[in-house]
Amino acid sequence: MIPNNHLIFNHRFFEHAYKNNPDSKTLPILIKLYKNNIFIVFISVFEKVFSFFLGLRIPIYSDLMLMFVTHLPGLPHMFGCYVRGLYYKNKLKVMEANVLIEQGAIISHPEQVELSEFSLIDKYVIIAANTAKIGRRVHLAPYVFISGGGDFIIEDYACMASGAKAITSTETLKPGTRSSGPMIPPEQRDVLKGMVHIKRDAFIAVNATILTNTIVEKGVVLTSGIVASGATEKWTYYVIKDSANKPVRMQRVMGRKKIDLPDI
Repeated sequence: MIPNNHLIFNHRFFEHAYKNNPDSKTLPILIKLYKNNIFIVFISVFEKVFSFFLGLRIPIYSDLMLMFVTHLPGLPHMFGCYVRGLYYKNKLKVMEANVLIEQGAIISHPEQVELSEFSLIDKYVIIAANTAKIGRRVHLAPYVFISGGGDFIIEDYACMASGAKAITSTETLKPGTRSSGPMIPPEQRDVLKGMVHIKRDAFIAVNATILTNTIVEKGVVLTSGIVASGATEKWTYYVIKDSANKPVRMQRVMGRKKIDLPDI
């Protein structure tokens, strides 16, 4: 079989789907097709041509095409995800095979974004960071927000649950400066631009927020609603501690069993 890792989806994607839906009659056919050399050549040519026309940089046309592609229905229907894959294939810095970009997802700087194999950018996710690197089998769940201004990395097998936020830059509130955002002249602001780095096998729960220049270490779990800043320890759960008459803060509560599973 000739290499097919350049396709939007290859046989590995349909094998994964078949494991989750073993009663399907269609998926075994697709697996065989995507292992067939003649079909691989045909679909490669089709995807290159279709991707070229979707991505034409023509005023008005390119804006209308982006709007059309962004709002095509997503899962459980594959057509919208496939068209978005074709659209972003030549726009992203890196886009490996078997990536799913869902309906309503916004990628502000596609030329600086890397999406690794089997990553899922779910419905209405916003990736506004100046640069973003998404690892293998990462899930950014619906309404995840990656703020602009800085850099963002999330390593393999990590997840951000619905509504989680990574703040890559922030106003410093320095005395004598204004802090109401980008409509203020630069000379009146003081902005800290940094990075959020989520390491392998970490889990960021619903509505958790990660502040600028925070590293979430390997295997860390940030529980719902937490605001994370500063250092974290590998394979540890963090919760919100709310003491009487004291600010809410992040607290380490217990260790997490290390994951000892093969990479796939």
